[in-house]
Amino acid sequence: MMRDLREPTRVGDAAGKQARQAEIRTIDDVPARYRNYPGFEALTRDPAHRNDACPKVIREAMAAAEADLSGAVKGPVTRPDDSPYIDFFDGDGYPFDVKTPLSPKSGDKWSFDAWRNAQTVLSQLDKDHPNKLTGENQPVAVLLDTTYITSDDRKALWHELMKQSKEDRSVLKRIFEVNVKLDDQPAKMKPNMKLSGAVLSAALLKNNGR
Repeated sequence: MMRDLREPTRVGDAAGKQARQAEIRTIDDVPARYRNYPGFEALTRDPAHRNDACPKVIREAMAAAEADLSGAVKGPVTRPDDSPYIDFFDGDGYPFDVKTPLSPKSGDKWSFDAWRNAQTVLSQLDKDHPNKLTGENQPVAVLLDTTYITSDDRKALWHELMKQSKEDRSVLKRIFEVNVKLDDQPAKMKPNMKLSGAVLSAALLKNNGR
């Protein structure tokens, strides 16, 4: 039986946190909201990237987990074992690819390319992939993570998506938007509890030795 998608979700606005994208380098940098998601580490193993938990894949995993946690898609979300061009299945086995566009930070000498970003989204929407549960081919959906782009760049991207899909705008119903929830304090700025513990132990030993 063909499993249909839910109605697509749209965020109220892009999060505009492009300056914080580089904070997510390892799983230790991931907010607990996502680290505690069942099977999160499995979501960070992408066969298209030799199953390495590289920053790009970690951010994709965060977006996929957020899609379930926020109700954008039916959970649980799972990573495919061997697909080179989708990033996760939703709870109905529907195939999704994740796109995480990036806006330039203040001082960067490059501009957001709305046309090219729209092309990467639409190229995925043009593909089919077997449903994980039924084995039937289904058109791929895209989870668009707008955490790291500005409001203006999101508007420009959607303008291009509308423009480039004017022959069949129904494909845009397979775009689901999310913003991930980043911790208020970046992981690298949090107190180093191991170090604090070591310092405390040394102090106790010193005091006991007196």
